[in-house]
Amino acid sequence: MELIVSLKETLTPRPCELSKRQTIELSGLDRISPAMLYTIFFYNSQLSHELSSSEVDVVERAKRALQKVLVSWFPAAGRLRINEGTGKLEIDCNNEGVNMIIAETDSKLKELGRLHKYKPCYEKLVPQLPEAGDVSENPVVVVQITRFGCGGFSVGFGSSHALFDGSGAFNFLASWAHLSTGKDESDLLVPNHSRDSFLHAIYSPNSSPGGASSIYEQEHIAAIQDLYNIPMQAMASNDRCWETALTKFSQIDPPGGLQLQLVSLCIGEEVVEAWKVLAVEQGKLSKCSTFDVLCAHIWKARVKALMLHPRTNICLQFPVDCRSRMNPPLGKNFTGNAFVLASVSCLVSDLLQEPLHNTIRRIQAAKDVITDEYIKLYAKALESSDKFFPSMRELTIVTDWSRFPFHALDFGWGKVSSAALLATPVPETAFLMMNLEESGGFLVRIGIGGRHVQDLITNFNNFNY
Repeated sequence: MELIVSLKETLTPRPCELSKRQTIELSGLDRISPAMLYTIFFYNSQLSHELSSSEVDVVERAKRALQKVLVSWFPAAGRLRINEGTGKLEIDCNNEGVNMIIAETDSKLKELGRLHKYKPCYEKLVPQLPEAGDVSENPVVVVQITRFGCGGFSVGFGSSHALFDGSGAFNFLASWAHLSTGKDESDLLVPNHSRDSFLHAIYSPNSSPGGASSIYEQEHIAAIQDLYNIPMQAMASNDRCWETALTKFSQIDPPGGLQLQLVSLCIGEEVVEAWKVLAVEQGKLSKCSTFDVLCAHIWKARVKALMLHPRTNICLQFPVDCRSRMNPPLGKNFTGNAFVLASVSCLVSDLLQEPLHNTIRRIQAAKDVITDEYIKLYAKALESSDKFFPSMRELTIVTDWSRFPFHALDFGWGKVSSAALLATPVPETAFLMMNLEESGGFLVRIGIGGRHVQDLITNFNNFNY
């Protein structure tokens, strides 16, 4: 649909109390994907269609709260840069601020249909950053508040993945929303932005041996070893080249010139719960989580839709939060990237012929491998200057966002009524989210070539296990 958005105000909020300029050294986990990730949160219409003074006050409070939250979340007001000595990406905490836009549109939220489904017009609900010749030219956090003709609002949020992982980004948003509603900041978790303890842990004399000069030599790490058997699509020898390679990679259309489409798939809670019970009973599993069963189902549905040769080597990878798995733990307040990839590999024929509970067992076994030793080996491997990314036909990535209570992000307009994810750096990645428009349900947002969309939908909606 056509969405005409008028920009009313553009500003650059800075911390209301400026911190001393400093540099944050980033880990290999941070530097692997510096691109921006955008999410839009929708808030249902208010009673009045006219812009009331209370709504103006809420927007003003959100602006002031952003300045306030940037005091403790000061890296969000900084800029990325390449360290000329090491060639590695780092954060320059220079208090230059975030990009914030206040906008409005005459369109009504109901005209957008199912809000969680991606639409090209959603790109107008987030700040559009210019193409920069240098990574330090653009902010690492951008925000746009848009008022709709019906009285509803959207909050478009974008942040560099080098700055936060999913947990870090959610905690930043939760802190901002908390202050926007006038609550006391003493209730908030004090964030820890330093990567020093993490970097020290992987390089300490007591850490596991490893640290080969090239990432291609890390045969002892499953998430890297499993990728050797599938084709490569992007490679780079340093952080500067890697950023360029990732940009080109995200623009590549699937083979055959097929336009990649972003698809949102829905599934009810009752189906998921039934599968979990079935998997435990038939597979003699001691437990089965929602993520386990949906991850297995998504993998099967996607691989079948792509119609790969039965003898093709394929791989499933998914991020596992290592904050509590490291010794000593990083802590819940650690804001940097603290996810390492768990990995499962097999042949197409094995995946499509085996029962669901066998695939779930593979996924659970992959999670069990993520020990303190594995995390440190994996993180140390990513410190290598060499980087690569495999073909996304053979590799399936599933990211779990269902544990983030997005509905609770109340900036003063009430709870979130829906959330939508824009195109991501690796658009084929499957994101598992709660369906805020249907209580208890789940969403899967995934990119796939247009020719395979209908097969994917059919496979996903086949509940015959």
